[in-house]
Amino acid sequence: MSIHSAHQTCHHPARDITIVALASGVGSLGTAVVTMALHASPFATLTSSSAAFMAVLTAGLKVLQHLKHDQ
Repeated sequence: MSIHSAHQTCHHPARDITIVALASGVGSLGTAVVTMALHASPFATLTSSSAAFMAVLTAGLKVLQHLKHDQ
């Protein structure tokens, strides 16, 4: 093995998407906890946490798409 070997870039799209999905889940759960703490109805809790999940997921995937185009 050479000391001057070329650096190989390793891409892990499944790992990146998993991280974004987990971050979306955490954001959704946090929103649900806050909504329940405000004594909202179960439907309001579900809709607000779903909206938070989709917002974070969309933003995260847009960031991944932007980073992929820069490489």
